[in-house]
Amino acid sequence: MATPPLLKERIGSAMVLTLNDPARRNPIGAPLRAALSEALEEIETDTSIRAVILTGAGGNFCSGGDIAAMDAPMRQKRINFEQVKRLANQITGASVPVIAAVEGWAAGAGLSLAMMCDTVIAAKSARFLSAFPKIGLMPDYGLLASLPARIGQARARQVMLYARPVDAPTALSWGMADDMVEDGDTLKAALSLAQHVETLGPEALRAIKAFSSGRLDSAIDYERDVQPRLLGSDNAKEGRAAFFEKRPPRFIPD
Repeated sequence: MATPPLLKERIGSAMVLTLNDPARRNPIGAPLRAALSEALEEIETDTSIRAVILTGAGGNFCSGGDIAAMDAPMRQKRINFEQVKRLANQITGASVPVIAAVEGWAAGAGLSLAMMCDTVIAAKSARFLSAFPKIGLMPDYGLLASLPARIGQARARQVMLYARPVDAPTALSWGMADDMVEDGDTLKAALSLAQHVETLGPEALRAIKAFSSGRLDSAIDYERDVQPRLLGSDNAKEGRAAFFEKRPPRFIPD
């Protein structure tokens, strides 16, 4: 039996969604994206769920997009972005708080996924990385909008342009993370916050989220227009080859 890309577990009033490909550090591909979207759709119909927790199996949150699946026809790439847009709107527009419990790496699209969430709880050894330029791509999954909303335009530009890791203490001081706990304790901390949510008015939380969600539509529309061209470029192909061959890429200037 195939391993499910997403694990779902109800704990108290919280639904815990676990990205489940630990051998590859839980990359986001079409199957996981579809499973997340389906789970979030179901959660919206269950008023007994008061919070959603996103986490990753095997000591990492998410390594980013599934690089092995990036070489797709242009039409499929655009369809993928429509799916990304739907998922982003489901997370930012959820009627309950969505909490990211980040152990290990949150890189590339994994960073984008965390930045969509209302609250990010980071382990002390967690690392955040906008890895896109390393494989010849621009940020996607709405990171162009969500990261500046959290840490400001100037810092976000440095993070996205230069693809340098940000450690948990720095992420906390910048606002990329909202809390920092001992390694292995992020889910426990997220569940504690979810329990606190039970003491708050659900209509009030829904109203706050509706105003402050900052829909990512415009950023993802821009990604949809630009990223497919980048994905098909010679430099992106070189970036993917370098990733799999574990060597520095040899990019060609325009």
